[in-house]
Amino acid sequence: MAGLKDIETLLRDGKIDKAYDSLNDYLKKDPGCAHAWYLLGGIYRRQQLWGDAINAYNKAKLIEPDGPADAAIESIYDIIRFVNTDLMNP
Repeated sequence: MAGLKDIETLLRDGKIDKAYDSLNDYLKKDPGCAHAWYLLGGIYRRQQLWGDAINAYNKAKLIEPDGPADAAIESIYDIIRFVNTDLMNP
């Protein structure tokens, strides 16, 4: 099983599918790891799977309330709420 540092390296190297598989394996063995859930949320976010990203970040937030997941959730909500009226049809 890959460790979190190995998974972070995979993410930096753009090996998203391998990182995703490794994270799922990691979370099966340690579902209480907030950082792993946070990383999974980041993968979903990159894929614009907003609901899945929010769910993963919420799991991280439940485990570690003072962690970075709350800011990530707010960032996703900002993306979802964004409206550019210049791009709307008249």
